[in-house]
Amino acid sequence: MSELQGTVAILLRPVALMLQRAGIDPEPVFARHGLSVADTGNPQAFIEAEASTGLLTDVEALMNDASIGIRAARLGEYSTFGGLGVALAAGGSVMSVLQRITRFHRLISDVVTSELSEDDQFIAIHFTSRGDHSPHPQAILFVMACIVRLLRLRISPTLNPAKVAGPFVSEEFSAAITRYFRAPIETAQHFSLFFDRDSARMTLQSSDTQLAAMLDATLNQRLAEVEKGSLVVQLSLWVEEGLPEGEPSLGDAAKKFNLSVRSLQRRLSEEELTWKQLIENTRKTLVERHLRTPGMSVTQLAFLLGFSDVSSFSRAFKKWYGVAPSQFK
Repeated sequence: MSELQGTVAILLRPVALMLQRAGIDPEPVFARHGLSVADTGNPQAFIEAEASTGLLTDVEALMNDASIGIRAARLGEYSTFGGLGVALAAGGSVMSVLQRITRFHRLISDVVTSELSEDDQFIAIHFTSRGDHSPHPQAILFVMACIVRLLRLRISPTLNPAKVAGPFVSEEFSAAITRYFRAPIETAQHFSLFFDRDSARMTLQSSDTQLAAMLDATLNQRLAEVEKGSLVVQLSLWVEEGLPEGEPSLGDAAKKFNLSVRSLQRRLSEEELTWKQLIENTRKTLVERHLRTPGMSVTQLAFLLGFSDVSSFSRAFKKWYGVAPSQFK
């Protein structure tokens, strides 16, 4: 993590457009927070967290609107999120879209971290603070609205989350969420989007899985550069490369990263992970990337994910998705 927390300039262009459409000159508003409208042309420009939070607070007051995050999302484009946005636009299933967001979120922000969870009923994406700075609620609302907007545009305009959770700061803020997401809301310490588990297999229209796979590889390289100090990221990428040769052992990993087995276990424990969980998380990240590759067989997929036989892969797959690989395809 950088000394100064921040995010790339994904919100700046939509916010500038929103102000212009309201008849407000965005330049002096941006300038009050050490920003320039010129920054909106580069979605990869790094913006300090304090500056972006101050800007959003200012714009919220100027617009007298508790839903500026949603309004900004309506003005956003795929390119707003840089390479990650293009990868999301390449499509795949709802699950693969959410997996990309959680895997590559670090490329657009070190203020917030995102995480997936699953149970028998829901798949959910959770957004929590990373470090000392509390993200502006409108920034989280913007990201959540962008996700749902993408799914509605590319799957169905009637696709809604099953529910939304978060620290709802005012009645107006909660009402705006209810109107846009068309889903019940519940109070929680952090923001989350919940989708019915059956929705996870729905596929975006005009998906290009080969393009998505190539973009994933590029984003992996960028993530490795950004997260040079993150052992978990480095381990995941190393496991990903080695799985076609078979499932790597904890001992192999310890040797590769010049650690004792006990030290590696302790480092994983600090991240609330076990070696088995890291292997499974990596496989689940890869599975949909390969699953819809034209001509990909279940046997080939089992090999690429490092399973010793097809039956072992099928058992794991059914545990993850509730169906056999052939049914998913």
